[in-house]
Amino acid sequence: MSLRSHLAVAAVAVAGALTLAACGSSSSPGSTASGTSSAGGNNKPIVVASFNFGESQLLAAMYVDVLKKAGFDASTKSLGAREIVEPALEKSSANGGVDVVPEYLSTFTEFLNVKAHGKNAPPMASPDVNATLANAKTLAANVNIDVLTPSAATDQNAFAVTKDFATKNNLTKLSDLASYSGGPLVLGGPPECPTRPYCEPGLEKTYGIHFTGFKSLDAGGPLTKKALQQGKIQVGLVFSSDAGIEVYGLQVLDDDKHLQNVDAIVATVNKSVDSPALDAALNGVAAALTTDELVQLNKMVDVDGQDPATVAQQWLSSKGLA
Repeated sequence: MSLRSHLAVAAVAVAGALTLAACGSSSSPGSTASGTSSAGGNNKPIVVASFNFGESQLLAAMYVDVLKKAGFDASTKSLGAREIVEPALEKSSANGGVDVVPEYLSTFTEFLNVKAHGKNAPPMASPDVNATLANAKTLAANVNIDVLTPSAATDQNAFAVTKDFATKNNLTKLSDLASYSGGPLVLGGPPECPTRPYCEPGLEKTYGIHFTGFKSLDAGGPLTKKALQQGKIQVGLVFSSDAGIEVYGLQVLDDDKHLQNVDAIVATVNKSVDSPALDAALNGVAAALTTDELVQLNKMVDVDGQDPATVAQQWLSSKGLA
C-alpha cells in the first residue's frame, strides 16, 4: 500500500499522478459499480476511491460490497496517487471528491504530517500502532477525515533485487548497497519516488546508497518487477504483501536500519458521511483480514490475473461479510 500505499510524501504539490481504473463489487476494473442493498435505509451515496495498484482496488471492492450489504449506495471512483486521493477525501463526494479510502496507517499519518507542518516536521508515525493511530486521528480531524480501526493486515514499502544479483554481490540487506560498486545501480519505482522520504531520498539519507539513475515505472507492479528481471533496473520498489516477489525470482533486502514503518490497513472516511453503520461495516473488514490472507488475495489479482471485485466478493463471502 502506503503509495501503496503504503509511501509517505515529501511534497504535497506533486503533479502528474497516475490514473488507474479501480473496481466496484460487480464491475471489472475501470468501471464504476453502484447499488443499494435492501439490508437498510442508508441511501446517502458513498464513493470509495482506490490508489493505482491492485491491492488498493481489491480493498476498495471489499469496502463497496460491505457498504452495500449495510444498505449504502456505494460505488468506486478511479483515482491515482495520494496527492490526488487525499484532497478528494477532504472534499467528500457531495463536493466533487470521495468519501472513503482504504489507507495505510503510517504512510497516511506522515502525508498529513508533512502537509500540515512541512517536509522537515518530526515524524508522527512510528512502529507503535496505537501512538501512530492517535496522531493520525488528530491530524485527520483537522481536515475533516475520520480514521477507523486499523487491521492486523499490514503492508509496507520494500526494496528488491533479483536473486541472482543478490547472490553475485553478496546482498542481504539494504545497507549492503552502500558499498556496491559493481556497475550501474538504477532504482525503479513510481514517479513520486524521487520526492518521497521513504523512497529514494530515504534510501540515500538513511543508508548512504548512491544510485546512478532512476527509472519511472509503476507502484510495485509488473513494470517494476519485469524491469528487475530484464536488468533495466537493479533495485525496485515492491510491497511486502506482494506474492509476485517469489514468482518473479526477486529477493527483498532487509530494512536493517528501519527506514519503513509497518503500515496497517485502515479505512479513512470523510466526516460528513461517517456513521456508526458505516464504521461497523468497514471495521468488519479490518477485523477479518490478516496479512497472510492479503498476500494470497494479492496473488490472485496481481499474479493470476483475477478480477479484484470477484476476489473481494469471494473472500467476503467466506468470512460471512457479504
